[in-house]
Amino acid sequence: MLKDIHFHLTHYFFLLSILSLGIISYFFLSPYPEKQYAAVIITAILYIIWGIAHHLLEGDLHIKIVVEYILIALLSIMLLRGVIFR
Repeated sequence: MLKDIHFHLTHYFFLLSILSLGIISYFFLSPYPEKQYAAVIITAILYIIWGIAHHLLEGDLHIKIVVEYILIALLSIMLLRGVIFR
């Protein structure tokens, strides 16, 4: 049980780190829209990689899960692109 909790905490710590760095980069790079957009794309790619790795290690990786992570990342990219380049 403790091993399982540690496993999940470690994974979610990495997810929180990826998303936190993405948010910090987004605001830090606000004077540079192109770099800000690049930070959004890099964050989305790392989110997809994290999701695939997490579910692969969990043993429940399916194509539906991969597509879900990709679609959420693409939606986030499109929304933030509209905000950055309005």
